[in-house]
Amino acid sequence: MLPPLGAKSRQESLLESLDEFVDDGVIDDVSITIIGNRLCLCDTCTKTDAESALINRFKELDDWGREYDASTSPFFETHTLDSRMAGETARALVPPRICVALYCDGDLSGVFPCEMGDVLVSATDFVSTLAELSEDRQIVVES
Repeated sequence: MLPPLGAKSRQESLLESLDEFVDDGVIDDVSITIIGNRLCLCDTCTKTDAESALINRFKELDDWGREYDASTSPFFETHTLDSRMAGETARALVPPRICVALYCDGDLSGVFPCEMGDVLVSATDFVSTLAELSEDRQIVVES
């Protein structure tokens, strides 16, 4: 589950920023799920509890965008893998290296990275914007 070294430092930096937001009271909590490079989409694997839960979570993240004219689909890719030596083919879901799901009062309120119209919003963009807004205390959450 070791990501490429360039991605590893970006992940660590993002997590440090999110932990600081918790310490400063900007957000309530951070929960981390480590997935790895890809999920097998075969019938056997998708029936396991762990993989089924992850696939359901990814579906929830993708469904979020419909209400906001946004999409996470470009960042959760499906690949077909072929091995001539083994004579096998498999399908895999490849998630982004970093993904942030924002929940407000238990409801999914944002997913990053996402595509909104022609604009791509990365997890880093979200954290940077959150830092700017929290600096000036411009964050407003309605209940």
